[in-house]
Amino acid sequence: MHDYLHNRGYRALITASVLSGIGDSLYNIVFIIYASTTPFKTLAVSLASMATFLPNLLSMVTGYWADETPPKTRWMILTRLVQAALFGVLAVVITLPATVPLFLLLLLVNIVSDTCGQYSNGLTLPLYKHLLPASELNAALSFSTAARTTVQTVFQGVGATVIVLLNHNYALFGLLNAATFLLSAGALIRQRRTLQAAEPKRAAALHQRLPLIQSMRRTLAFLHHDRFLFILIIFALLINMLMTANAGMMSVTLLSTPNLWLSNYGYTVAVLSMTSSIGLILGSLFAADGLQKLSLMQLLALSLGAELLLAIAFLGQWSTGLIIGSLFISGYLMGKINPRINTLLMMRVPEHQLAAMAGVVSMVTLIGAPIGQAVFLSIANGINPAASWLAYGGSTAVLLIVTLITAKKVPEEA
Repeated sequence: MHDYLHNRGYRALITASVLSGIGDSLYNIVFIIYASTTPFKTLAVSLASMATFLPNLLSMVTGYWADETPPKTRWMILTRLVQAALFGVLAVVITLPATVPLFLLLLLVNIVSDTCGQYSNGLTLPLYKHLLPASELNAALSFSTAARTTVQTVFQGVGATVIVLLNHNYALFGLLNAATFLLSAGALIRQRRTLQAAEPKRAAALHQRLPLIQSMRRTLAFLHHDRFLFILIIFALLINMLMTANAGMMSVTLLSTPNLWLSNYGYTVAVLSMTSSIGLILGSLFAADGLQKLSLMQLLALSLGAELLLAIAFLGQWSTGLIIGSLFISGYLMGKINPRINTLLMMRVPEHQLAAMAGVVSMVTLIGAPIGQAVFLSIANGINPAASWLAYGGSTAVLLIVTLITAKKVPEEA
């Protein structure tokens, strides 16, 4: 918070990120609602849900573009203006009768806007490193994570409420979205000189753009030679395979366990979903709680311990409170882990590879999500939910043991 109040460049980046996050969060939930009103709603909702993953799959490509873009501040501003223009177009097109081609066009607007956002995020990474001293990077990135997560959590609910108050006027909602991106661009324009001064000064040779394949090889070669980063990404893949599966498993399990409900099924699912987000926000905000003394691998081990407790809680069906506590602890620890990984990347990866490396981490962890969901949800539906939680708990216990062994053998990420 101190950096946000006193560092104008950092404050501009956070403000722009929050405003963009508002636009993304509002549109994502409202677009699902719009899809559900179309004559082909099953297809539309499925496509709308899947579309959010595509920009993440392109994160390594957008990271490459960001690394090879010298005037980063200018393009950060331009991407926000492009996003605003896209939603201006959407506000006009969405008033037409719903057809499959029209819906695909609207879907393309969403994908292009999210891809622009990924690209813009890559542009900001080197600026953080130049705007903040190394000793404050982790706390500053933790605050950034907390702000972004808070916005996403709050404005998904706000979007669902506002669209009803607007009598499902999707065109007006598109204009509201465009306004958030214009305000985001405005926050950057006000401090553009400060941000431009923080842009990395690159050698003339580096101004020559490398081909995409060559850049990817260079990034992967660096990763191969940095043992700790390589191991960390493997663990991120495996842990993400587990953690992204538990939301679906909880939803399936609660259908047949009304003794775990809080009032009703829908309310229980909503509370469990919010618990992890609240934990992540608080974990990001409270930087000086003693956990900062632990290594990253130790934090990962604690997070796996919380996931193991969650599996035990569902297998025993003793208490919803134990489930909520497990989810909160897991979320709180992830609020520590994510900023620490970002800080680690900034300190160990050369600036001209930073966004591409962040893209690799994002893409690899994303790949694990559908694998874990497919495996554990198949067990839940093919056998029963208890069997899926048993498999989940067993896998988590094995990974926890491996993590503890690795934490002793691998050097600290100093």
